[in-house]
Amino acid sequence: MRDLLVLLALARGRAGWMALGAGFALTATATGIALLGLAGGLVAGAGAGIAVGAIAWLRALALGRTAARYLERLTTHEATFRVLADLRLWFFERAIPLAPARLGGWRGGDLMARLVSDIDALDGLYLRLVTPTAVALLTVVGLAAVLGSLSPAIAVPVVALLALAGLGVPALTERAGRGVGGVQVAAAARLRVAAVDLVQGMADLAANQALDRQAAVIAEAEAGHEAALHRQAAISAAGTAATQLVSQLALVAVVLGWAALASGAGGTPLVAVAVLVTLAAFEAVAPLPLAWQLLGRTKAAARRIREVAEAAPAVCDPVRKGPPPASNALALEAVSFRYPGAERPALDGVDLAVPDGGRLGIAGPSGAGKSTLLALLLRFHDPDAGRVTLGGVDLRDLAVADLHARIGVLSQATSILAGSLRENLAIAAPEADEATLRAALDRAGLGTFLAALPDGLDTWLGEAGVAVSGGEARRIALARVLLKDAPILLLDEPTEGLDAETERAVLAALAPAMQGRTVVTISHRPAPLAAMDRVARLEAGRIVEATD
Repeated sequence: MRDLLVLLALARGRAGWMALGAGFALTATATGIALLGLAGGLVAGAGAGIAVGAIAWLRALALGRTAARYLERLTTHEATFRVLADLRLWFFERAIPLAPARLGGWRGGDLMARLVSDIDALDGLYLRLVTPTAVALLTVVGLAAVLGSLSPAIAVPVVALLALAGLGVPALTERAGRGVGGVQVAAAARLRVAAVDLVQGMADLAANQALDRQAAVIAEAEAGHEAALHRQAAISAAGTAATQLVSQLALVAVVLGWAALASGAGGTPLVAVAVLVTLAAFEAVAPLPLAWQLLGRTKAAARRIREVAEAAPAVCDPVRKGPPPASNALALEAVSFRYPGAERPALDGVDLAVPDGGRLGIAGPSGAGKSTLLALLLRFHDPDAGRVTLGGVDLRDLAVADLHARIGVLSQATSILAGSLRENLAIAAPEADEATLRAALDRAGLGTFLAALPDGLDTWLGEAGVAVSGGEARRIALARVLLKDAPILLLDEPTEGLDAETERAVLAALAPAMQGRTVVTISHRPAPLAAMDRVARLEAGRIVEATD
């Protein structure tokens, strides 16, 4: 329950909308009970002497109930959608500091399920659980007062049955749905993960004749999800049937009770009033079994959301920021770092320095620690020993955003987002105008490419950039670096996978951008390292050679 209380606390900013919705819900229920009670009395003859006034009240109550129900739906859904939007923003703001070091522990489809499906599962917390439960409790109190004024002897069993329907049956459905709710959430997450894996890996799966195997994984996940849904449906049906049975028993209790007390209770008209008021009151508790049944699903979703949102980031901003670095010189001083669970350190006692405006190349075999070194320069991780500095300032004394504002990165894995060329360039320069974007593309050697695009900068590049070649994707990434115009460049295998001609073109485009900037280049290939002032060789996490 703690998971739900934490997330409910985040909804305090929408308390006004939530209270307004609950008020309209209570009004709709109260007018509905009054409407049926008055109608019963009128039909049975209790209002024969004031028929005109009673009919006027009937009309007013009918219109009031309709208006209140409409406003209740409007305000409760508005409150729910606002709360869900707030939760998504809260979740995303807490997930950002986890990237990339901590988020790597979750698969992309699972994170998407938490952001979308699990937060959606919380929509019933206020809309179908909190508000209806509060209204039902007030309805029980109101019915007890009404029936108690007519006949206390009848009020006791009827209110007891109403409490059974509103408390006992929901308690049973909640217990029955507790386990299956968690199963449903987990099965839905597995299904989304399998589907995302299929979409993202379709080319590799097809090439390895594994599409059928992945389809079988999806089918298995779907079967598990469907089984959970069927179990939920069975519990829901049982809860609905139990509530209906109890409501009918209450009506029988009213009729039989009044028959036994007919001589002193006012006769048939009051029987009709009592029956219809009881019937209307049971409508208030009817949604509760399903709402409480789904509490298990809601709690499981809330738990999954908190697992990510409350995970500790790998790095944190300093409590007090120090003075900004006076230069763009980079240094690693006796730096050691080991990934969690790794047998040996990825970096072991590394000392390196790059002066302001200098160029350092890093060579070495795969697994030597080159990418880890770059990750420490970007402060994706903090070293276990030693320190990494910028302008003599320990990176741990700088805000991560301030550090990244100084760095342009051309990574080995070029990320082309599912969007237009303009949107992909806007990652580096959101405010850049069209002329600036075109100039960056020209400098990256993409002027001819841009001219051939059917919609220019607004041409859709497809999921993961399927509409562009590897060389074009690398140049788009280079254009981003040029647009950012940062004083430090980190180049991770900038020409990996490119043919010799494209490699020369990319390096030619990079050459002017490196002038006057601090540059660190990682590469297996000699051409990118040839432009460096100094090359250090890493093996097994240690510097084994450094040449000018």
